[in-house]
Amino acid sequence: MRKTTAALSAIALAAFALTGCTAAPGADGPDCAPRESSSTLESSATVRGDIGSPTLDLTRPVRTAKLTYDDAIQGDGRAVASDTQSAIITLGLYNGATGDVVQQGVGLWSPESLSEQLPGVGQVLECVTAGSRVVASIPAKSLPEGMAAQVGLQQGDSLLGVFDVHEVLRTRAEGRDVFNDAGGLPTVVRAADGRPGIIIPDGAAPKKVVVQTLIEGDGDEVGSAVPLFHFTAVDWADRSVTTSTWGQNVSSSTSGLPEQVVEAMTKATVGSQLLVVVPGEDSDATAYVVDILGVIPEELTQG
Repeated sequence: MRKTTAALSAIALAAFALTGCTAAPGADGPDCAPRESSSTLESSATVRGDIGSPTLDLTRPVRTAKLTYDDAIQGDGRAVASDTQSAIITLGLYNGATGDVVQQGVGLWSPESLSEQLPGVGQVLECVTAGSRVVASIPAKSLPEGMAAQVGLQQGDSLLGVFDVHEVLRTRAEGRDVFNDAGGLPTVVRAADGRPGIIIPDGAAPKKVVVQTLIEGDGDEVGSAVPLFHFTAVDWADRSVTTSTWGQNVSSSTSGLPEQVVEAMTKATVGSQLLVVVPGEDSDATAYVVDILGVIPEELTQG
């Protein structure tokens, strides 16, 4: 069988988009039952190499009647504990009959977003831990209409997926609550899922930039790494939410954010929640609350 090596030097934080496809640990997470194993996959497909650089070797064609998966490597990092929790994953898709590569790359995936692209396949990420490698067989009949023919699969064939899990992101800021003795600044409340609400006080907006750490995360300092985060911005004058990434994909782009917010993030640790008030024109200001959920590993950003 054909052998394929996936060697990636840059990260592309976007979902795969094949023509014909539909685009799109916490105590509150699901109970994690023992993960599945597949003797068919173990005997038919061998994946070697470090996490992020898999080499696939087929001893015979892989054809399964239902979605089947096997934990080739079990990591000991943070677990995916909810359908919307994202992980940084090297994902390779292969023709299960020939071993030919269909598509490969690095992206942010959650069980929910993966199932939007490949119906039902998100279950392979449920309870998976950082540092793991999962090999999955996806029957051609369960793929979106037209996809099997597009990638060269015949009736009865399977699409093979290799999922190398680099990092599992936090779902919210986690760490030590920090007391800030400063009057006249917004109050931040949090929903059960961590989503912040920003209460603007009566009184004039500050004339200088204010930066407060509300939760001090126990992760590494962001520094020069690319942060992965959620943020909410509220206008001081009319108390309206101008922007929020909550309920959307985790953000990796700081374009559009004030430099003061970006600078505050670089000095913070992963897991932190920050309040940054940036003065504007006509005595107005914008209050930003940022939850830093992770960073892109340096080895995935080097070209």
